[in-house]
Amino acid sequence: MESCSSPGTNPQICWFCKKGKHEDCMKEIPIDGSSEGPHDCTFDTKLVPCGCKH
Repeated sequence: MESCSSPGTNPQICWFCKKGKHEDCMKEIPIDGSSEGPHDCTFDTKLVPCGCKH
């Protein structure tokens, strides 16, 4: 079973490509990271391109 947070997994591949459904590729994957905001629940969401070579 794959872990959601596997360090060193590069490039990042969307869920569909991991499952072999390349025709449903998301093209971009949203990544949430904690920001330097006043609350613990402040997040910055950025999009990274799917790194699958289909």
